[in-house]
Amino acid sequence: MLDLGTSFVASVARDPVALAIVDGPQRLSYREWYGKISAIVAAFDDMGLKPGDHLVTVLQNNWQAATIHWACQFAGVIVTPVNWRAKHDEIDFFIENAEARAIAYQDASAPNEPHACHALPLRKPPRASLTLRSSPPARRPMPHRASKPTLGR
Repeated sequence: MLDLGTSFVASVARDPVALAIVDGPQRLSYREWYGKISAIVAAFDDMGLKPGDHLVTVLQNNWQAATIHWACQFAGVIVTPVNWRAKHDEIDFFIENAEARAIAYQDASAPNEPHACHALPLRKPPRASLTLRSSPPARRPMPHRASKPTLGR
């Protein structure tokens, strides 16, 4: 069976240095982007997100949002995208209605990280955060989610 994860992995294998995504000055090859996606999947695992869990995203349309979307595809996490201009009560509705285990959002007010993405587990202390960085920590390669990835820190 061909799924989105399998097609992405095939693209990485076929031409790992090919340009995969461009967002303003950010340009990533399939290999580089796959590394960032793998880091997010590992962070989901560290947060306790499992296949079938719901993640609400409140993100602008950028490479970080696409990275989280692909990470959800690999992890089997169900993503509920919400417009980044949504008000707090609207976001609360989506969190409750989707029975979200976590939320990923952009913190536009952080002066030192204007494009930071964070993910917070909900109803599950302690609250951990996830930030997309330009260089993810080194990890073992991530297989597509046909089987549970074996990712380590």
